Amino acid sequence: MATIASKASDPWSDIELGPAIGVPAAIGGELTPRTLMAAYHRGLLCQPRSDPAEISRNEVAYGPDVRAGHIPVLPGPGNPYALLWWSPHDRYVIPAGRLHIGRTLRRAIRDCGWTTTVDADFAGVMAGCRGHREPRWLTDELIAVHDELRDQGTTRTVEVWEGSRLIGGLFGRSLGKVFIMDSAFHAKPHASKVAIADLGARTAQAGYALLDAQVKTEYTVQLGAIPVPSHEYLAQLGQADPGVIDTRARAAYSLLGRGE
Repeated sequence: MATIASKASDPWSDIELGPAIGVPAAIGGELTPRTLMAAYHRGLLCQPRSDPAEISRNEVAYGPDVRAGHIPVLPGPGNPYALLWWSPHDRYVIPAGRLHIGRTLRRAIRDCGWTTTVDADFAGVMAGCRGHREPRWLTDELIAVHDELRDQGTTRTVEVWEGSRLIGGLFGRSLGKVFIMDSAFHAKPHASKVAIADLGARTAQAGYALLDAQVKTEYTVQLGAIPVPSHEYLAQLGQADPGVIDTRARAAYSLLGRGE
């Protein structure tokens, strides 16, 4: 299995990504803040696995493409099939300021009495996003990397509160004029949608262009997510950083605007 050397400044600089049609664009490597952020700059999504059975299934599924030279392998410790890097052909994004709040969500926001915050409970949001989802991609190693990125001011969280109880939230980061949403969760109906709507309002106010939902899901499409080709998405990542996101606590009711 051939590996490709990496430069200290950017582990991706010497690698030619695979075509990524139905298979990962690359596998393996080291999961570090530097590797992860360099991947985000290239529009790559990280999918680690810690369960041996899942890793074995990856090897069965993608081993033939690796041996045929269609999927490059990054140098790193451990089994390379434990770390997959994906490159979606289309990204599903919500144009900032054009998030759709439908009738049902509008009614829920009007009656909920919830509050939203930014960067107030990293551990709670990560635990909520991990939940009991299987296969588990939010591994201990990936959470540790995001914890380091949080200390650097890169990984950000949005929280939704019912009183003192965390009932929803999301985490991600901004690159250029894009806020990349990695994952969201809800402990009560609509709470994850409120987190996304709140982030949409805050980022639009700060001058962002897109909320990146990454891939197509039913609920993000309901909020206004549309597909854009990867080259258009990457162009937005290269734009100058927008303004600072307002981190003050807000009543969810404020998402409806005046007169609701």
